[in-house]
Amino acid sequence: MFIFAKQTNKTMKKSLRLLIIVLIGITFSVNAFSQDAKSVFKVKVDFRCMNGKTRLENHFADVKGINYYKVDFENKTMIFKYDSKIISKDKIIEEIEQVGYYTEFSDRSKVLKPSCKRQ
Repeated sequence: MFIFAKQTNKTMKKSLRLLIIVLIGITFSVNAFSQDAKSVFKVKVDFRCMNGKTRLENHFADVKGINYYKVDFENKTMIFKYDSKIISKDKIIEEIEQVGYYTEFSDRSKVLKPSCKRQ
């Protein structure tokens, strides 16, 4: 019986070591993944109506590198969580301008296509 307990103890130690190694590996994997998506950018956007909000939301639904975005109608801002290895802040601004809206960082001398008839 003593030999069986000794073998069980060795098996338990090996299992515990393996579990610790797996947990450390998972922790490093999650941290590496989350760092790619941690860049956050908030920008004021010159849109005036719910149609503008909808246009921006529809446009950013398909932009690669954007992991999360929110259009705040009340404050006229957009918040982005993005992968900076795939897309930059400047490219996000260009994407907003493609929809037809200036941002607080836009060159106002640049002529944009109108986003709607009201402009």
